[in-house]
Amino acid sequence: MMFEELNDLLSTASTNTSLGHAKRDKAFIRQIKNLCTHPGGTGSGTSTTIADAVSAYRFADNKAINLPELREARFATALESCPENETLLVINDVSILDYCSHESKSDRRAVGDGKGKGYEYVCNLGVALESERYVGVLHDCLINKDGPDDTDQISYHSYPPFNELSEKDSNRLECNHKHILACHFKHISDRTFDHHIIEVADREFDDHFIFKDCISAERDFVIRSSALRNVQVSSEFEWIPQDQCTHKYPGLPQLPDHVCIGMRTLVDSVPLVYSKSISLDAKGRLTDKKSEKSQVNVSVGAFPVTLYRKAKRNQTYIEPGDYVNINVVVVKQTDPPTEGRDPIEWVLYTTLPVESLEEINKVVRIYELRWLIESFFKYLKSGFKLEDLRYDNARKTAIHVVAITIAATFLINLKDSIGLPVSSSNLTSEDYDKIKHAEKNPDDSNIDENLRIFALIARQGGWRGRRTDPISPMTMIKGFERVIRTIEMLQDAQELLKLLTKEYQRE
Repeated sequence: MMFEELNDLLSTASTNTSLGHAKRDKAFIRQIKNLCTHPGGTGSGTSTTIADAVSAYRFADNKAINLPELREARFATALESCPENETLLVINDVSILDYCSHESKSDRRAVGDGKGKGYEYVCNLGVALESERYVGVLHDCLINKDGPDDTDQISYHSYPPFNELSEKDSNRLECNHKHILACHFKHISDRTFDHHIIEVADREFDDHFIFKDCISAERDFVIRSSALRNVQVSSEFEWIPQDQCTHKYPGLPQLPDHVCIGMRTLVDSVPLVYSKSISLDAKGRLTDKKSEKSQVNVSVGAFPVTLYRKAKRNQTYIEPGDYVNINVVVVKQTDPPTEGRDPIEWVLYTTLPVESLEEINKVVRIYELRWLIESFFKYLKSGFKLEDLRYDNARKTAIHVVAITIAATFLINLKDSIGLPVSSSNLTSEDYDKIKHAEKNPDDSNIDENLRIFALIARQGGWRGRRTDPISPMTMIKGFERVIRTIEMLQDAQELLKLLTKEYQRE
């Protein structure tokens, strides 16, 4: 049952938690349980009971609570949920936590376009590739006016080339997103030897030092290119326009049997084969089938390159010192684009093999899964009301975020317990028929118990049962909380509710 999974989660988290005192350990597990069962935003004033809100505030305010130890407990709990035979995607992104609507935070900083105030939330989310199931947050940090709050765990000044920066630039370096990602990934990679790890990120993290770190650690990556640049490629490729080659190359000398050429030329010239159709929303972003506003056909191509590019840190360019040899996967829309919208074109850098169409499509799918972290942020902000928290500083907020991220992972994965993909809110025709049948027959013991519970949660969360209606994150959060409240009412006043039921039926 789903509640058995909750008990398993709490048991695993309890085993991995060591805060120096049994009462503190129990208090942390209690926060996780409260957020799993009452996910309306404990600690923000919207929780089920005032007692839960007071408990959450006291826990976050406890000076004896060690934030790094909490994050370590979450890391170990998340890692245990990833099967050893599955590939672990580490999906990276930054989300703005805007607290401009209230002034409770004493250490806010300018965020976004600079008009808002709050924190930047840097998240390293684990996803099991083969099952496309959320594993949990492996590490995160909040950036407030003093910089990231994890400097007691992460060394942001361990790269020798960056020692040349001035003290002012060195402090600013801690807030550089590319640099934070490189340091976080090293922190995670050094402690996950039992898993094949693939670093996944969008264009913001296209960085030579990140490439070098992954390669030296024998870890893989799929990162979208942020800009086109000159590269070196083998002169054996017959499809390369020879008149576009140049002997000029920024950085190290040209390699034997290689030519220097612009990536724009390579992207335009690489042979393509049809891959698949992809669904886009109204803004041209990747979405699932039933949320699509348009559908486009894409073709793919791939080739290896030798890359050398200076790394930019706070307006200073740092020499990387060596080439990196990586593969490029090009994804291009082959049918005419919708009027007013640019055609799809992704340029992906990866260390994964790209010799066959199957291998290329795997790289493309990994990049598509990057959007799972956007869905995760939606759970945190809309479901758990993260931007409504009234804690007065980043430390207290971060302590609460540790428990929130564990609870969010549990709720997202409820779908997995009945075989539904967690990566989509929409239902296939087959899945819809199963859930609809279970929703109409909640007491039929011939129907899987988890399926009946899931259908009940969906219905109580506002799912209207129509074939085109998705079961969204908010549906799951609202439904789960409502079911839990009903169970608690039965526990507290079972006989009285029976009496009320008789009175109601008499009417």
